[in-house]
Amino acid sequence: MTTAGEAELREPSAWPENLARFAHILRHLGMRVSTAETMDGLRALQYVSLLDREQVRLALRAVMVKNRAERPIFDRVFDLYFAAPEEKAGRREQWRAERERRARELEEAEADLLSSVEASGQSWAERSRERLRLTEEQKQAWARLPEEEKRRLRELLARAQANPVNNPADLINRIIEGSLNFWYHHLIKQEQRREAGAARDVELTGDAEVDEVITQVAAQLDRDADESLLYRDMKEIGEGELARMSVLVRRLARQLVSRISRRYYRSHKRRVVDVRRTIRQNINYGGALFELRYRSRRITRPRLVLICDVSASMAPYARFVLQFVYGLAEVVRDIESFVFSEDLERITSYFGRGKGFAGTMARVMAESKQWGRATNLYRALVTFWAGYRHLLTRSTWVLVVSDTRTLAAEKAAAELGRMRGLVREIIWLNTLPKREWREHGTPVLFQKHCRMFECYTLAHLEKVLRTHIAWT
Repeated sequence: MTTAGEAELREPSAWPENLARFAHILRHLGMRVSTAETMDGLRALQYVSLLDREQVRLALRAVMVKNRAERPIFDRVFDLYFAAPEEKAGRREQWRAERERRARELEEAEADLLSSVEASGQSWAERSRERLRLTEEQKQAWARLPEEEKRRLRELLARAQANPVNNPADLINRIIEGSLNFWYHHLIKQEQRREAGAARDVELTGDAEVDEVITQVAAQLDRDADESLLYRDMKEIGEGELARMSVLVRRLARQLVSRISRRYYRSHKRRVVDVRRTIRQNINYGGALFELRYRSRRITRPRLVLICDVSASMAPYARFVLQFVYGLAEVVRDIESFVFSEDLERITSYFGRGKGFAGTMARVMAESKQWGRATNLYRALVTFWAGYRHLLTRSTWVLVVSDTRTLAAEKAAAELGRMRGLVREIIWLNTLPKREWREHGTPVLFQKHCRMFECYTLAHLEKVLRTHIAWT
């Protein structure tokens, strides 16, 4: 029988390092694996046969996997990381060859573009060539750019003329970079979404062996239909996939609200003995435990205020966020829901009419005066402050869903700061990918008054609500 990572785990001295690397991979793929759980896994391996692959798998899974969604991630990482040495070597060579091929492709793309600048024959060309610093994404865009678009850009370079007042080198560089950024986001990203493994945005570590496992597991997971929806940008989900998406959203909402807190409450049901109350109750008996007292786990219900941007750029995201909240509203008390664009509207009452989500959203969109308009968060917060200030208590969590692009951003940030002092926490779900936050000044303004997380996939939404809100 093939051993489970025999080369890695046969020697006890190799266990800590390899389990730490294994847990590191799981974390990069979205699983919550603490140091304590890694140590528990190390202890669990002492009670199973390392020559039995399934025993090792089940022992580690028992201490590291917390829910059904994490199980396929764990199993795929386990199969790849604890593979036979020859299988690892073959995979590693294939992965290295693919990386080298991509690196050569980017180098050739950069050389081709720089030669196009030089071939323009203009007096500013040499200066432009020296200053042009392309990112990896821009090189990818040029490598895959249609020949017609490359021809147009070369013609632009050939026509650009310098004059005594204006040397166009810097301007041409900005035009080139802007054009490549446009094509990267509108062409390359579309191609990546069609390729297996490109939908899930994972962070690599720089360790070749670890990164190999991370990228391959991400690719495998994204081939699964539900996993693909879970990690796909919500605005890219088509009408034909809405039914599956609705089922997935409802499942995640049920899992979230059914979480059992670690706290206990007093109970007459015979479940867990409340030691402190039992001792106090039996003091009169000289310490003999004649009367037992019990406690039970308490299911908690959070108080949430949702303020969701439904402007033109945010409408595709809003329908899924609201659907998630609709699922929560069925079992969680005290969820107040608002939508805004140019102003604020309360929609809590729509969720309590007993209709299905499709009918509810159709009515919201038909009756709303805000759907698809421009964004003015400042006016929306002023309206909230005037009419709904009583909802802001020290036990309230406020969820703001928006891409931060709004009119009067500085005034809106000031209003958010005033709100922050009255509530337990403000969580901002930003639908812009985190790598793009630096391109906009608004995220920095609002981050002073809230905790901000990227949230453009359903996986992001579920993770934020699961891990960053205290449900107790």
